[in-house]
Amino acid sequence: MAALTEAQLRICSQACITRYDRGEGDIPTILGSYVLDVKQREQVMKFVLSNRSDLVPGNVDDSSSADLINTQAETVKWYNSIFRKIGTK
Repeated sequence: MAALTEAQLRICSQACITRYDRGEGDIPTILGSYVLDVKQREQVMKFVLSNRSDLVPGNVDDSSSADLINTQAETVKWYNSIFRKIGTK
């Protein structure tokens, strides 16, 4: 397997965080979907934890992704109410 650069590892870690936030599973499961050796997985996990310290292994809760979706839905409702056309006279 070819060695990955630090930039590639950071991109992979950000992809894992994005997939976690979308509710695609926990971080170890998402990491398992990539073709990485053990050393690369450890490096990616370090980058994940440096960006999102709340994703400590063993303390990962899928409810945060659900909370994020609920927050986004509320934001969309708020924006829709701002830009709703008001009848003209």
